[in-house]
Amino acid sequence: MTPPPAPQSFETLRHAAIGFAQAASGNIWTDFNLHDPGVTLLEQTCFALSEVSYQATHETADLLTDEKGDIRFAPMSLFLPRQTLPGNPVTLLDIAAQLSEVPGIARVLISCGPRAGLLNVVIIPAGGSPDAARQDADIKAGARIMRAFRARRPLGCDIHRMRVAKRVSARLAGSVQITGTAIPERVAAEIYYHVSAILRGQATGHDTSVGATRKTVFDHPQTFLHAPSDQDGKVPNLEDHLASFRKIPGVIDISSFSLTRQIPVPKDGDAREDVHYLDLTLPDTVADIELELTLDGLPLKLDPSGILEEFVRVSADHIAHARHHLDGSDWILPAAGQRRNFDVASIDALLPGVYRAGLKSTPEAALMTQYRQAVNAHVDDMSATLRDLPRFLSASTDATTDDPAVQRRRIALLDVLIAHQGEEMPETLHAGLHSYRTAAERAAFELRWRLDYLTALPNLNRGRGTGPNGENPGAFLLKFRQLADLQHPRDLVQGLERLDLSLADGADRIDPDFARLDLMLPDNPFDMLVPHQPDAQPLDDAALRAASPWITQNTCPAELFILCADPRSFLVSQTADGDFAVFFDAQSPTHLYTCGRFETLEAATGFAQRLRASWKALHANAEGAYLIEDILLRNASSDFISNSATMVMTGWTARTGQATYRAYVTRLIETHAPAHMKIDALWMDPEAMARFEDLFDKFNSGSQDAKREIRALLADVKAGS
Repeated sequence: MTPPPAPQSFETLRHAAIGFAQAASGNIWTDFNLHDPGVTLLEQTCFALSEVSYQATHETADLLTDEKGDIRFAPMSLFLPRQTLPGNPVTLLDIAAQLSEVPGIARVLISCGPRAGLLNVVIIPAGGSPDAARQDADIKAGARIMRAFRARRPLGCDIHRMRVAKRVSARLAGSVQITGTAIPERVAAEIYYHVSAILRGQATGHDTSVGATRKTVFDHPQTFLHAPSDQDGKVPNLEDHLASFRKIPGVIDISSFSLTRQIPVPKDGDAREDVHYLDLTLPDTVADIELELTLDGLPLKLDPSGILEEFVRVSADHIAHARHHLDGSDWILPAAGQRRNFDVASIDALLPGVYRAGLKSTPEAALMTQYRQAVNAHVDDMSATLRDLPRFLSASTDATTDDPAVQRRRIALLDVLIAHQGEEMPETLHAGLHSYRTAAERAAFELRWRLDYLTALPNLNRGRGTGPNGENPGAFLLKFRQLADLQHPRDLVQGLERLDLSLADGADRIDPDFARLDLMLPDNPFDMLVPHQPDAQPLDDAALRAASPWITQNTCPAELFILCADPRSFLVSQTADGDFAVFFDAQSPTHLYTCGRFETLEAATGFAQRLRASWKALHANAEGAYLIEDILLRNASSDFISNSATMVMTGWTARTGQATYRAYVTRLIETHAPAHMKIDALWMDPEAMARFEDLFDKFNSGSQDAKREIRALLADVKAGS
């Protein structure tokens, strides 16, 4: 990358600027002395430019920190490494490595099951349990692994079979030569610890003496997780690890290592045989010690109790480094350099003394004051953009603004920052996304939408491709909901149920009573429209029913329900009686329904605004999405497609019924779904959604009947689409 050019000095800029001034004046202007106001103004411009260059060359640490040297992470949209690394599991080894980090678990083996997407899991506990408590401990270990798997589960994957391996004890034999300064029990404990870790498949060879740097994270991210070196479950050969044993402090040479008992591990998937793992047994007595430590060729006597004590200390040391700490010199920004300051000094501090001295009592004082004010305003205007950068770039800056130019600048800047994350905001111009928003609300939403998405991206990308788990939607569904503006994930039919209301296509409309009113229509029909009030509070359920005469026998015509979300459907007009009536325009030959009559225009307008807000909220709060994977709906006898899923969504509101919005949602699914997944969009009516949500709760509780009924419901809705 080509380094930026060095900033120009004041003298260089002044020399070049005077040359430009002379050229612009046709070479007839030669007076460039200090007393010339034009030269003074030019010098102030050069000073401002050199100041901009100076401030732009501050160290990155100074630009990211405040005056005290502290980093303000949230306001500047900065994220700690642990928030962004490591990412979601991709391979079977990734899944095994993350599950192996569960407390109380030494290692997890993952292998492919009988069908694509199904996995077999073998759990190796962290330590042996007494026989009486072993079954209970195995059950708890399985429950912990299941919870951890659900939290990280990639889309289209599920556990087919999970078993806890049974412990088989083994003793270590071998001969090790040590130095004269080494503590024998400490060396023996280090050897026992490393052998025990190798038997469980845990990595022990990486250096934990220093913290993880950026280079470590990006070149060797696997060191953040103690991933097993293999997935075959075989007993490792200790001879392959002699090099790591020789790195133990105090070890000079190793003659040999062997385990006194080894058994083959049955192939995973064989239900008739148990899965075993070897676990190293520490010696209880001197006779149990088969590991010989020698000094100058002479064997040393080892104390079993001392070995146990040192083993506890060694284990604690390794646990302390189980998750790499971060190297401060590489990750933490230093508080060095001069703090940035975007303020501009007054011109009085920079002018020659003749312009500042003795002017208070002279006739020229007023003229010079005006001159200084003009120069100050010029310099301040040049530096305003730079001075505004910290507030403009801050994620905590108030998103509301009445200046369209500022709004466009902020949106463009956020688009660039999002692009740096490898993302792109979808086009919403003709997407129907803003069906319920005014032009002002849309502008504010476009900015806040980007800010929220940028803030959420580290966590979304960290778990990219993970599937739902009960109440946890998973990163993919969470990203989809955010981009599709679906912020209500549960109880989507609650609003209709509260009103005891059902929707029906082609339902008969009751006759409106507007004809009995003698309206005094205004000269301009637009005067009947109700002005927008963003903070209007919705009506309660009883008042909403009473103000909606087009509802009869708890039924609302579906086409009128859609019109209720259109803010232009509600009108206010004065009657011949002198009061003011609120109307609902049903767009038919006899199309005006009277919603209420009021003594004043203000009361009628306020009621119309609340009525409109009620119907808008009823639509917006009913919109949501569920992701249902085919593999999770399987049973013992049914067929399934592991990479198939269904996005179940609301289909009866004003926005979700639009073809443009549905096309927008389809593009989102195609763009952001993992490459191996085929996800179909399914739009449900209120009756089907109510049935689905009831079954979904039972499905999350583990009901097999709910799985069967959801499969049948999805098939019926797809057949009728």
